[in-house]
Amino acid sequence: MKQADRTFPLPFFTINKNFTILTFSQEAEKLCGTPASLLEVFDQGSLEKVKKWVTPELHKAALEVHLKPVAEGVEPLTVDLYVTWDNDLYAQALIIPKDDKLTKVTKTLNQLRGRLNDTNFELLDEKEKLENAISQNNRLSAPFIRLTEDTALIPLFGDLTQVKMQAVEDNLLKSSQNDDIDRMLFDFTAVGEMNREGIQVLTNMMTSLFYMGAEIVIIGVKPKQVKVLHEMVIPSQIRFMNSLQQAIHKYCVE
Repeated sequence: MKQADRTFPLPFFTINKNFTILTFSQEAEKLCGTPASLLEVFDQGSLEKVKKWVTPELHKAALEVHLKPVAEGVEPLTVDLYVTWDNDLYAQALIIPKDDKLTKVTKTLNQLRGRLNDTNFELLDEKEKLENAISQNNRLSAPFIRLTEDTALIPLFGDLTQVKMQAVEDNLLKSSQNDDIDRMLFDFTAVGEMNREGIQVLTNMMTSLFYMGAEIVIIGVKPKQVKVLHEMVIPSQIRFMNSLQQAIHKYCVE
């Protein structure tokens, strides 16, 4: 195992089909140390998911997993794992830590669900808290992650509904202006179903960002999603790329 020659702005590994780590980035070393196997990176509860989905037969995978706690008593760190196989032997694995706010909201949701299972005594009060947490979770389902001085990543998660897209619209428009971002990468890898009303809100938002001066790049679109996107009216200058790894290599690797 050796450190990767190129510097990536996020934790990055090259592995073989046995999960042996062949190379890794500096950010990966800072976050995970220097394990021999990718399986050593993740919490026990995530291992079966990793073994099931990280396989050459699937070619690409995007899943939410937990890193092994760095110390006793510390909560496991929730991250998104993106894996692309170059062939049947070797793959590239990219780890994107969840936004702190999103992690806190997810933890709150889990705590609320547990309490509601134990007692119905405060049902109305807890229901209101849960609805507020779900609303906050919707707003954070498209986090704004700054990769470089001029490039930001917006990974989209779950189904693209009208309510969810309306919840994230203001934050993304404000973040792009406040951070003076020139390029925004919208990653569809972890997107589920695409509600027509939801995708219309998203394409309108992309169009607004484009006319505000930002370069828009759409990545990770599945074949069945391409038809839906092309039915929407979006500027022809908006670019499409196959994968997050390809976009990072083009725009973020020094």
